[in-house]
Amino acid sequence: MYATLKRLYDSGRLPEENLKKAIPLGWITADDYKTITGENYRAD
Repeated sequence: MYATLKRLYDSGRLPEENLKKAIPLGWITADDYKTITGENYRAD
C-alpha cells in the first residue's frame, strides 16, 4: 500500500489531507508519512 500511496501523492492525485487518513487505517505508519511528504505527521 505504501508504494501505491506514494505514487499517487507524488503525481498530485492524492492530497496530503487524504494521505493522513491512511495512518489510522494502518495502511502506512507515521514514519512512512514523513518519508512521503517530508513533514511530521500530526493528527488534526
